[in-house]
Amino acid sequence: MRRTGFLFLGGLALLLAPAGFAQEPPAGQVKSLSGPVTLTRAGQTAALTAGQLLHAGDVLATGEGGSLGVILRDDTSLSLGPKARLTLDRFVFDPAAERLGLAAKLTRGTLAVVAGQIARLAPERTEFSTPTANIGIRGTKFVVKVDDE
Repeated sequence: MRRTGFLFLGGLALLLAPAGFAQEPPAGQVKSLSGPVTLTRAGQTAALTAGQLLHAGDVLATGEGGSLGVILRDDTSLSLGPKARLTLDRFVFDPAAERLGLAAKLTRGTLAVVAGQIARLAPERTEFSTPTANIGIRGTKFVVKVDDE
């Protein structure tokens, strides 16, 4: 009976997980944070914690005085400053199968990026965007700021 209950709950968890989680490994992990920092996934918002795994589709937000450091699986480093909001639209990192892609959108705040392997191997498949511009990666480091309107 216990085993059946465990299998049922495990299966239920898989059914309730957002699409794509079972197929794709995590995009990255939270390395550091301070102040108010939240994660929105599948319409649910919760406080982020150090070490938490991140997936494509996640929305990261920092509040007043908040900051966040993330390392993606391809060694890309993302640092968000106070009052920032970043959506990790796409993350695919399977170099052996030549499946590479990274897309993120900063809608407010400051973002510093140190590009990883995806940008080096496939710069044309690496894109960061803001409400008014797209940033194609041709180097390894950049900082962008989006002011509130």
